[in-house]
Amino acid sequence: MTRLTLQLLGPLRVLDAGGTEIKIPSRKSRALLAYLATRPSESHARDRLASLLWEEADEELARTSLRQAIAALRKALPQACHAALVTTTDSVALDAAALHCDLVRFREALNSATKAALQEAAELYRGDLLDGFDARSTAFDEWLTNERLAVRRQATDALQTLTQLSIANQDVDTAMKACAKLLMLEPLNEGAHRTMMELHARRGAYAEALRQYRTCKDALRRELDVAPEPATEQLYRELMRRRRGSAGSSNDAG
Repeated sequence: MTRLTLQLLGPLRVLDAGGTEIKIPSRKSRALLAYLATRPSESHARDRLASLLWEEADEELARTSLRQAIAALRKALPQACHAALVTTTDSVALDAAALHCDLVRFREALNSATKAALQEAAELYRGDLLDGFDARSTAFDEWLTNERLAVRRQATDALQTLTQLSIANQDVDTAMKACAKLLMLEPLNEGAHRTMMELHARRGAYAEALRQYRTCKDALRRELDVAPEPATEQLYRELMRRRRGSAGSSNDAG
């Protein structure tokens, strides 16, 4: 069976087996495909899908609109991929065996929880779930907001775990990459800022460590109008002392 590739993390992309992007003109068909792909092989009642995407329409019109969206989706997909869309009179599903989906692989990697798997999960998380997607449906948007937050929490937890595993394994480069991505998702995470300061210091990059402190301080002041925590200030002073000591040792050696 020819497989579809669906990228749900970041902007929605649908690719055929050769890697060519498939354009799906219908907004509702794209929304339907994305929704089904978040839980492949799970059957979804047509009534539920109709109310999710056409909540303001009456029941019969909503079901008619759903049939039209399914037809438009089949038309947009290559003939060899039609079997991926499984429909009955009462339900619609995607066949997981016919899909490569980054969200599915992301979840599998999280379940594995090894360092290598968490690195893969970090690479797969290219952005928020269906970033920038607008289905023009309040019910769908509410569902997407909740799903997006849940996946983002999973990503931040994975990045925190990966950072600590890498530090424990003396893998500073991987730790810094994971921590930097964590800070992109949570720019007000002081603990992550402190970790990044310490990682810079491990490499002797005290100027970068102190710059990280200023980035943290500026973000907290700008977004929350608060000062850094005492632990952050204490680390800053410690790094200042260590930098002076490092500079003094260099001068003595010279």
